Amino acid sequence: MADESLAALLTLPVLLAAGLAVGWLGTRLREASREQRRAEARTADQLRKAEARYRSLTEHLPLVTYARSLTGDGETAFVSPQIDRLVGYTADEWLADPGLFLRLVHPDDRDRVAAALDKVDAAKGVRSSYRMTSRSGRVVSVRDEAVVVLDEAGRPLCVQGYLLDVSERKAAEDERNELRSAETATAAEARDRQRKIDFVAEAASVLASSLDVRSTAEQVAALTVRDLAEWCAVDVLRQDGSLIRLAAERAESAASSDEPQAHPEPDVLDVIREGQPELSESQMRLPLVSRGDRVVGALTLVTGEHGRRYGPEDLFWARAVAGMIALAIDASRLHAEVEARSDANKVLAHVGDGVFLLDRGGIIKLWNPASAAITGVSPEAAVGKAASKAIPGWPEVSERVPVGTTHEPVRAAALPLDTERGERWISISGVEFFGGTVYALRDITEEHRLDDLKAEFIATASHELRTPLAAVYGAAQTLRRHDFALDEAGRERFISMIVDESERLAAIVNQILLANQLEVGRLDLVTEPFDAADLVERVVESARTHAPSEITFEVQVAEGVPPVAADKDRARQVLVNLVENAVKYSPGGGRIELGLESENGTVRFRVVDEGMGIPADEQDRIFEKFYRLDPNMTQGIGGTGLGLYICSELVERMGGQIWLDSKEGIGSAFYFQLPSASSTPALPKILAERTSPAPPRSTAVADG
Repeated sequence: MADESLAALLTLPVLLAAGLAVGWLGTRLREASREQRRAEARTADQLRKAEARYRSLTEHLPLVTYARSLTGDGETAFVSPQIDRLVGYTADEWLADPGLFLRLVHPDDRDRVAAALDKVDAAKGVRSSYRMTSRSGRVVSVRDEAVVVLDEAGRPLCVQGYLLDVSERKAAEDERNELRSAETATAAEARDRQRKIDFVAEAASVLASSLDVRSTAEQVAALTVRDLAEWCAVDVLRQDGSLIRLAAERAESAASSDEPQAHPEPDVLDVIREGQPELSESQMRLPLVSRGDRVVGALTLVTGEHGRRYGPEDLFWARAVAGMIALAIDASRLHAEVEARSDANKVLAHVGDGVFLLDRGGIIKLWNPASAAITGVSPEAAVGKAASKAIPGWPEVSERVPVGTTHEPVRAAALPLDTERGERWISISGVEFFGGTVYALRDITEEHRLDDLKAEFIATASHELRTPLAAVYGAAQTLRRHDFALDEAGRERFISMIVDESERLAAIVNQILLANQLEVGRLDLVTEPFDAADLVERVVESARTHAPSEITFEVQVAEGVPPVAADKDRARQVLVNLVENAVKYSPGGGRIELGLESENGTVRFRVVDEGMGIPADEQDRIFEKFYRLDPNMTQGIGGTGLGLYICSELVERMGGQIWLDSKEGIGSAFYFQLPSASSTPALPKILAERTSPAPPRSTAVADG
């Protein structure tokens, strides 16, 4: 018992010490646990703040950020709210539908994008461009760049990247590529046009070099297959109505199956009978039309199966060559007949050009009807008389007429000749032989007048273009100068000047291009019903902003005017041209009235001014191409002379008619009428060109 008591006493201190140690250790453990919880709370708070900063940053970036997993199907774990602005779907919709992303990728790009998602290179990341379709159907071009995020041990965790809308940049690149393509096409077209011009000039030189039409036709055919056809054939119509193949050539590069036949094809006679060309992508067949619209043969051009393709523009140079071949055939025949002196009077009576014969003493021995028609001198007053007395102005004209021999033809000269009808321009040349000299002449007064109009147009257009060009150049040079500073208002003024004058230049160029389209018949018109009254109001509203202050506008619209069935944009262009014309030719100001009324299934527009008016002897030509009322700009009125021509052509092609009434010094009234929608039960989408408009009507001009 004593030993047990002693043992107990000895154990007690140990137990007390152990208890104290356990208590102390528990206290330390509780303090450590509280410290750990505080550290975890601080870490969580820092994470929340970092996440808030990250979200704030991503939500204000001008792009969409995202994160997706590397495992499984690559499900998106995060996408920024900007996804709504990009494709019209919210971030919640995006995350809730794992397959939404690939469905929105454009079908043409989907396989490529899906393959890229399956093969992510941790070292290189992802960089691609593709298209997506938004909720509204708009196609969006995006650039996708992403990187692989690694953990501390270098293992891939996820893919993080961004989507950037590059639609505008893509559109700009596409536009730039289109411009480059257009520039290349234009340059190629210019080279092709120059090649054709050179060919026509060379063909003209060959045909004028000899009266042996077979030889010259063969040379022209050889020139043709050198550049412009796989094979070429020239067929001539005989006096008995049969055909003979005058020349046939095949290009060296043509297939053996493309060899031209030795005899004319049956289709050639159809072209000669119709007098109209036949055109397909691989073949052109044109009649050889001589003087007086007489068809003397046909020209056939074939490109072959793999050759170039013919288009309407190729008819121009082909017609020129065909015309020259026809003239060469005519000249050759005429020369042979004069040389043989057989039935000369009978032949010359049916030649469209004037032909007369002078013996070596200058006495007129032969005077055909065409010579009488051109000069106004009857055969009775010419034959047997000296040319110097019978033909007005012949001594002066004869000195300038080129005369060659039967083996050395010369190019005809264009000369003025005084007649009873006034001055006429003639193309004349002579061929000298042992019995005297044969002269051939042709009335080219209308061609000369057209050349004068064209020259006048070029001068006028150059003047019209020079003014805005000078303004644009001056303003641009001023903006480039560094020797003095411009304030913002000054810069805006010069920039505004450049814009305004550039628009003026574009308007002139567009007018010239439109006139050319109308001339070659390449303008399509779209028929649709529209409100004529609304069109008039809009044109007047626009005109008021540009017209001088002394010009006033008045609109008078009758009740119950039905919609118009025509091309709205072209009808507006006609109305704008007439209004601008009224303003331009009202230098003293005044009232301009625009009116509308319906009559017999048509809607009639009118534009009445109080301006200069048009002289009665000028009114018949007012709608001609290049014609200008004040060609010398004595009253400071410019213009290209195309405006009223364009109006006339457009109205006629829309199934309407245009006319005017005018009194000099009082004003002018222009009218045009178009079909109403109520009178057109079935509206065609494309309005065919009309070549036989109704005759113009006459109505009294308003005196204002």
